[in-house]
Amino acid sequence: MKPSIQLDHEPVADGGWLVRALLRIEGEARGDDRRVPLNLSIVLDRSGSMAGEKIAAAKQAARSLVQRLSPSDTVSVVAFDTAVETIAEPDTGEAQQDLASRIEAIYAGATTNLSGGWLKGREHVAARRRDETVNRVLLMTDGLANVGVTDPLRLQDLCRSAADAGVTTTTIGFGDGFHEELLQAMADAGGGATYYIEEIDQAHGVFEEELEGLLSVCAQNLEVSLVPTAGNEFVQVWHDYPAKSVGDRLTVAIGDLYAREPRLMLAEFLLKPAEEGREAEEVEVATFTITADVFTPEGNLEKQTVTLPVMLSPIEGGYANPEVRKELLHQEAARTRREVREDWERGDFAAANMKMRMMSANILSAPYVDDELREVSRDLDIMAEQAERHGVSARERKYMRQREYDAMRSKKAASQRVSRARREED
Repeated sequence: MKPSIQLDHEPVADGGWLVRALLRIEGEARGDDRRVPLNLSIVLDRSGSMAGEKIAAAKQAARSLVQRLSPSDTVSVVAFDTAVETIAEPDTGEAQQDLASRIEAIYAGATTNLSGGWLKGREHVAARRRDETVNRVLLMTDGLANVGVTDPLRLQDLCRSAADAGVTTTTIGFGDGFHEELLQAMADAGGGATYYIEEIDQAHGVFEEELEGLLSVCAQNLEVSLVPTAGNEFVQVWHDYPAKSVGDRLTVAIGDLYAREPRLMLAEFLLKPAEEGREAEEVEVATFTITADVFTPEGNLEKQTVTLPVMLSPIEGGYANPEVRKELLHQEAARTRREVREDWERGDFAAANMKMRMMSANILSAPYVDDELREVSRDLDIMAEQAERHGVSARERKYMRQREYDAMRSKKAASQRVSRARREED
């Protein structure tokens, strides 16, 4: 892994400095055709609400995924409604020549035993788990857990205990009926990602992105600890990764690191004012400690630790770093989306629309705006227009949550989650 820090700093009223540190962690691609082996379980909701286009799209995406796996990768398939059925026991491609046809034979049934399906998938992955493989459950559903374990906290705890044992969870929600807070919480506790399939034709793209990430994984259990230097203050982390605080130390769990997509984290600190006559040319603001289980070229898993000091030269004056400011705008837009969703929940649609319009205008007036930020601005304007004309549906709420989640987890490059702006252009 290759970490780097870019700084942005400006003076504050007491003579100190507000320091923004943008940490960028890049994964190192393998220099040969070898990659980390995969051990996956595809867990597919076949409840009655999945009947028709949803289950057809899900099956097509699942077939495409298994066809792209290496013969040495291990995969299992589970389908669930009220009952849980193993469609394919965990095995390699060489022993599963008819797997695509078995997936095609899955049919829609009754209610949603989400916990039962996930537990069976976890069992299959655990049975073939090895340290040097990526071990993941891919859970796909369009509904609420209404059979088996239905308590959200218990489901989160199950995913957390599985992750502690080396089995991670990615969740994929279809349509507008699933419980997005539950699926995100399960993915967070399970060390994976969460996706929202708004339109049926996005199913293939979601599986494609998840698989591309897994195929390029460089490290797992990526964590960053932040500790301000004595006398300085930690202000906040803009990105919204799972985190815990002990004393002055904040530890952020970032998850997997992929060669195709760097992970970002933007943190802010307050540097204390220098004593009169003792201004230093360079001072240490804080320390970042990055740890991860890194896959080596030999195929082993190795714990690595990198420590980076955040150093600042106050005598040089303030500096507005374009890359830091652009990422700050992305994070401000993501927080605006969160506030908008909260306003929608309270029924304050006027306040929500005003916030979207203001954030859009702030982006366009910034000196560092690029095409990606222009798309965010346009998307916010379209969402405001739709809310004014047609109100806010469950679909809009889930869409806003996913866009917020992607930005706050540095997943802006997710191509299959088409923005409202791009859909309008099409």
